[in-house]
Amino acid sequence: MGGTYSSIKALPAVNRMGGTQQKIFLAPYDDFTTLQKPDSAATNVADRYKIATAHVLGTGKGFIEVYVTKDTGELTMETIGGPDRNSFLAKGKFYHPGEADEIVAFQNQAKNDRFILLVPLPGTNELIQVGSEQFQVQIKPSYATTTNGGDGRGTMFEYECYCPDLIKYTAATIPMKPAS
Repeated sequence: MGGTYSSIKALPAVNRMGGTQQKIFLAPYDDFTTLQKPDSAATNVADRYKIATAHVLGTGKGFIEVYVTKDTGELTMETIGGPDRNSFLAKGKFYHPGEADEIVAFQNQAKNDRFILLVPLPGTNELIQVGSEQFQVQIKPSYATTTNGGDGRGTMFEYECYCPDLIKYTAATIPMKPAS
């Protein structure tokens, strides 16, 4: 299973700040009518791991944006498998403060649903997509009051998903849920 490799002699002059932006985009898997895939036959090998066409969601459906407290967003793509096959286990987390009705409703529903996530990287317009037709994201909310001298009440959302590859979402638009 030989790959197509090119020399990588220098790092590009781009921002490589860690973490995620102070937002994350999520859509329930069942809301998609067309979940786009990377072009596995692209001439440029790097394009084989990018989704360049916007996803299509049902009428009145779309991605929602959730605020993330700074320095709490994180995504790790851990290699898993054995000597004859490898893939990734995507693990991430983000914190949302307080217990507004909207976030309580979100966490109570999300713990029993499946999602596709778009994770925006800081200092760039790049998004990492977590989830696919094969494997969807499970979100696990953990609400805590913390202590009087602590950081305050809120919910840490942890998520995970099996991923054959790390995929970038490069479509010009993110189909957002219309305002109600």
